[in-house]
Amino acid sequence: MQNKIVKFRYKGRQYEVEIAGCTVMPQCYSAVAENLKDFKGMNLLADIGNGTMNIMYLNNGRAMESKSWTEKLGVFQCMKRIHNKVLDETGTNLMNEVIENYLRTGETDIAEPYATLMKEAAVSYVQEIFQKLNDYEYNESLMQLHFMGGGARIVEAVGEYNRERTHFNHDICATAKGYEYYCYMILRHNKKCS
Repeated sequence: MQNKIVKFRYKGRQYEVEIAGCTVMPQCYSAVAENLKDFKGMNLLADIGNGTMNIMYLNNGRAMESKSWTEKLGVFQCMKRIHNKVLDETGTNLMNEVIENYLRTGETDIAEPYATLMKEAAVSYVQEIFQKLNDYEYNESLMQLHFMGGGARIVEAVGEYNRERTHFNHDICATAKGYEYYCYMILRHNKKCS
């Protein structure tokens, strides 16, 4: 908000944009914004994106701002881990598309030893995710765990977790929908107050 007026040129045209307001919230929070009333008790959200994993606690649907972190443990780190393991152990430079397909579905249709090496690297990555959650006081007996973002699929496919207390949101638009919902609520509130 320091520069409310932004001027720029794009495709030969000059633009001037006035920024009317700004709200900042963690991705994982916005992804569940519409359903906060459903989060009873203690919940841990883990949004695994391409570059980072955002972690946040909710207590009865309320964000605990002092318990929110970002770790450089996104899906890209898993891709690098798979690529390096296959390269180190076989000398084969595995195509990114093969790794991406595996991360999207949790399944692969490639020969051995590649399939096993990919899974071993993915399992190691998911174990590191759970270790990081444990570092931030995750306790499956005391809270529900919610994974979202692109990395949720691989955690679900190869992770070891309590299936009754771990939940997965695979809607890749959940964060955008949450931001839209939040903005709508602000506009509605401002309209009532005017």
